[in-house]
Amino acid sequence: MLEVLTNPNGFFHNKINDEVEMKTPLMIMAVLALVGVISSVLIIQKTMEMLPPEAAKFAPVGIVAGIIGAIIGTLLTWIIYSGLFYLISMFFNGEGDFKRLLEFTSYGFIPSIVSGLISAYYTNQLFDNLDFSNPELMQELIKSDPSMKIVSIIGIVFLLWSANIWIFAIAYSRNISVKNATIVVGLPILLYVLYVASQFF
Repeated sequence: MLEVLTNPNGFFHNKINDEVEMKTPLMIMAVLALVGVISSVLIIQKTMEMLPPEAAKFAPVGIVAGIIGAIIGTLLTWIIYSGLFYLISMFFNGEGDFKRLLEFTSYGFIPSIVSGLISAYYTNQLFDNLDFSNPELMQELIKSDPSMKIVSIIGIVFLLWSANIWIFAIAYSRNISVKNATIVVGLPILLYVLYVASQFF
C-alpha cells in the first residue's frame, strides 16, 4: 500500500484490475478519524482546564460530542470529496462506479493522517499559551501565532501530496485522462488552499 504514496500511477494501474474492496479504505478512514478524535479530545480537555469548576462537569459531554463529531466529520469529508470528484469528472465524460471512486479516493487521505498528527501537536502547544478569559484576544492570538501558520503550510503541503494521489485515483476510477483528472482534482483543492491562505496570510 505504501506504493500509492510514491507511485500512485503504478498503484492504481494495478488496482483497477482488482475487485472493489472497502476493507482497506475503511481502515484508512478509521485511522484518520482516530487522529481527529485525539485532536478533538486534546482541545476539549485544554478548554475545560481554563473554564470555571462548575463548567468542568460538562467535560465528558464535550468529549463524547468531540469524538462523534470527528468520526462523522471524517466520513462526510470522504463522501463530499468523492462526490465532488464524481460530479466534476462528469464534465469530462467520466465513466465508472461511484463505489470504485470512493475506494480510490480513500487512499488520498493517507497523507492527512500524518498532517493531522502534526496539527494536533502544534494545536496542543498553542492552547497551553492561550487566555480563554478574552475570546476576542484569543482569536487574534490563534491567527497571529507562528505555529498556526506552520500548521497551515504543512497542511497545504500534505494536501498537495494527497492531490497528486487523487489525480491518478480519478483518472483510473473514472476512466479519464490524467490531464482532465488534474483539473477535476485541482478545482476544489485550489479553492480550499485559497481559503486557508486568506485566513492566515
